[in-house]
Amino acid sequence: MKKMIYFIYMPSQLLGRYPLQGVNGAGIWGNLFGLGSEMKYIQALDKYINTHYPEWSVERDNTESDIEKLIAQGAVILICAPGLKYQFYTSNFNKKNIIHLSTMEYATNNLKPVTKLIKELDDAK
Repeated sequence: MKKMIYFIYMPSQLLGRYPLQGVNGAGIWGNLFGLGSEMKYIQALDKYINTHYPEWSVERDNTESDIEKLIAQGAVILICAPGLKYQFYTSNFNKKNIIHLSTMEYATNNLKPVTKLIKELDDAK
């Protein structure tokens, strides 16, 4: 079974998020950063991990930022889009396995924070 990475692109509903609000065109407010989309970042990461870390898989969050569902789906790493550092409810998920991308990392598809954490987790076993 693959180790799962989820890309979180919306704030948690528990924190008063309007249900149709999203980041990067996911909601009715349009593209927040105007620099790309979460799918571009996910595709770049997917391409890299398929080559270098085939036991890992990355997906776009399909739970509307529901941490309990993400845990139930076997999330090992969570990547948060810029601006979600204080807007994503993390519950008892291991905070060391949550990456909060900066705007520049996100805009340039900088995979280093994720690949560094993958390597650390793989080396720890």
